[in-house]
Amino acid sequence: MSKGLKIMLFWSLGFPVIITFLRIITDYFLGRDIELLSYSAVFLGIVAAGLIFAGPLNYFIPKSQEN
Repeated sequence: MSKGLKIMLFWSLGFPVIITFLRIITDYFLGRDIELLSYSAVFLGIVAAGLIFAGPLNYFIPKSQEN
């Protein structure tokens, strides 16, 4: 698997999953209600941000420094 694909997969799947689990754990310990619908909206928003901003930026910045 190429380096670019690994970076894009992390920022579009790995990072949103980590953030969503951290939010669920935080809400559990704070005693708040856990509603999966609200977490799915956050997850999809972070996925979109990872595909549009974070993935390409984290791929092109180190690549531009190599040149």
